[in-house]
Amino acid sequence: MAPAALVAPPVHTREQLKVARDLREAAFRARWRAEGADAVVAACEELRPQVEAVLRATNNLRRIDGAVFRNDPDVWQLLRYVCAPVLSEENFWTLVGSPKSKTVRSQYADDAAEVIAPVVDPVRFPWVREDREPTRMEAYAAVLSTVVLLAAQRVGTGARGDVSKRQEAAVASVLAAAGYFRDLSSARIAFIDDLPRGSYSPERRLGSAKCDVPVRLRDGRLLAIECKVSIGPKNGWKRLNRETGGKAETWRAHFGAGQVITAVVLDGVFDLGCLVQAQDRQGVTIFWEHDLDALSRFLVAVG
Repeated sequence: MAPAALVAPPVHTREQLKVARDLREAAFRARWRAEGADAVVAACEELRPQVEAVLRATNNLRRIDGAVFRNDPDVWQLLRYVCAPVLSEENFWTLVGSPKSKTVRSQYADDAAEVIAPVVDPVRFPWVREDREPTRMEAYAAVLSTVVLLAAQRVGTGARGDVSKRQEAAVASVLAAAGYFRDLSSARIAFIDDLPRGSYSPERRLGSAKCDVPVRLRDGRLLAIECKVSIGPKNGWKRLNRETGGKAETWRAHFGAGQVITAVVLDGVFDLGCLVQAQDRQGVTIFWEHDLDALSRFLVAVG
């Protein structure tokens, strides 16, 4: 008796992709109009006391030394934003010469000070270079501009992170409803059988790349689900084609083309061309956060 044919994942027409894309873009715009300004205001209210406290602790940024980082190992995250230009996390740790960490370890405190102190923004904080106290207006303007800079970054990254977590939770709910159980192991999935059939896992290393929600289908194949939100067309190409499409190729090479399906759950703004390329050229199965019934139907069809 010939083995039963494997159920193929859903494939969308260009028009179907366009309809779904337009729907999510409209929802993104509506959500941003409703929530964007309020989120920035809330972030500013939370961040202003933190910025003012750092200025007090550093004599208005005129004394940035190792003691600052030893007294508050978390302060590096805020002090990155007093620099010109703002230091990314990666650049900060590279310049400090420390392995990336959530806090500045005591032995690197002096190095961190030597990275930050020479590049304090002379436009927002002109008194530092002139070695004087700020005027009241200078201090007010400096605090306000720094708070707004921090708030804009926090709202942008926070929104994407919140949506990704929401997507992962929604996917887990669909899997649980379909009778899949959560595998509690956090070990790398190097071989297909490292993940039991009929199970799924939270973020875990799948082969050589992390996967948001790895799933072992009941027919034995792996379903590698990524959760992606995009704030614009350019960002969409990065999230979908470079990141997810790149992982799809890596996973096929590791597990075999017929043994792994790479899928993505999307929300936000995506260029139609990037959707078509991901599906038709990169072999990525597309699901939308607003229509996870499609994922449920696929799981039911697989058995």
